[in-house]
Amino acid sequence: MDRSALADLLSDAGEAGAACRRALVSGGDYEVWPAPVSTRSLVRVYRRRERLSRRRGISSVGFADAVVRLDTCDLEVVLIGYVESVSPAYHFQIFLSADASRVIACLGISQEHKAPSVGPGSSPVSS
Repeated sequence: MDRSALADLLSDAGEAGAACRRALVSGGDYEVWPAPVSTRSLVRVYRRRERLSRRRGISSVGFADAVVRLDTCDLEVVLIGYVESVSPAYHFQIFLSADASRVIACLGISQEHKAPSVGPGSSPVSS
């Protein structure tokens, strides 16, 4: 998908879409995969990811709203894409209609979080 066409579609995609659009027009890496994916399976996956990121205190924009939009869009399949923002460091996930004519949902998740340290005296498993 052409960068400017995707930017145009993101102009009406809410707060996350606006931030994603800024990252895209600023030269952020992006891709939209051509193979459609089951919306139902994406809802299950992203519902879990949203809960996990919230529990871990990871900053996001539009995550819960994106899950609701996916769940209620009445489409069997959607296309998935992403845009990477360097400053601030965010990964934007984009969900488009199968014909790539509209953005169904968009979310952004901060990439500035730190993974738990693993090494002597630390444990990756909570006690």
